[in-house]
Amino acid sequence: MTRPLRLAQKIYADESKLTASDLLSKEDFERERADLLQLARQHRSQRRVRLNPSLSLIFETRFTAWLQIQEELRWLTRPTHEDMEEVLNRCNLLVPRPDELAATLFVDGGDNPASLYWIECFAANAFSVALRLSGRVLRGCSQESSGGVLAAVHTFIFQPTARCGPATEIIWGDSTAQHATPVSAMTRHALAQDLNPASNRNCFVAPTAVRGVATRLPYPAAGIGPPGLALPKYPPLRVVMAPESETGGDSP
Repeated sequence: MTRPLRLAQKIYADESKLTASDLLSKEDFERERADLLQLARQHRSQRRVRLNPSLSLIFETRFTAWLQIQEELRWLTRPTHEDMEEVLNRCNLLVPRPDELAATLFVDGGDNPASLYWIECFAANAFSVALRLSGRVLRGCSQESSGGVLAAVHTFIFQPTARCGPATEIIWGDSTAQHATPVSAMTRHALAQDLNPASNRNCFVAPTAVRGVATRLPYPAAGIGPPGLALPKYPPLRVVMAPESETGGDSP
């Protein structure tokens, strides 16, 4: 897998937005696809955090955005210039700038009440998320203008806003409650390296210190866990007060 590994590392480490010149031809991609998908599964597993039974967060990199583009174009018989531009523009939202992180948040579970609750929460612009990562707070900013549209997939860019304690966790919730989800040692290491991808020359190799560490974490303990299903539903486009500015070093 030497060639796919070198290619994936090169794509990951580049800090520029993706262009058509970064892409493989359909034939070349098909030859390397199995190995690239295997690398992507490992890559994503190190960057996946389950917030609760209905919400999961996957931090993206330039490599995962590149692979998404290749997969979408693979299904088009003769992609036009407009097709290419549309896919590039959309997937480049997943390419973070240096010192930032990008993530996709998925609402799982189909039409169960908990999933519908969070979908309506997003539509009402009432969801917030921040990452505490090794002394820094990175606050998530949604890249979509929901306008009341019900959607199960959302893109966030995490930008540094403040300092905090050494704990690494994700603070998330709605306008009524905030919850804390711990982050595994493997994910913490991967995200810290993703803040400066150009200097991370071995992003597809698990560091020795955290190999074998379980990445599956329990859901937050009682009192800070997911909301019960009896919570009131959000009315359409509920107005939510803007969060207060960060004044303390430990604010999420």
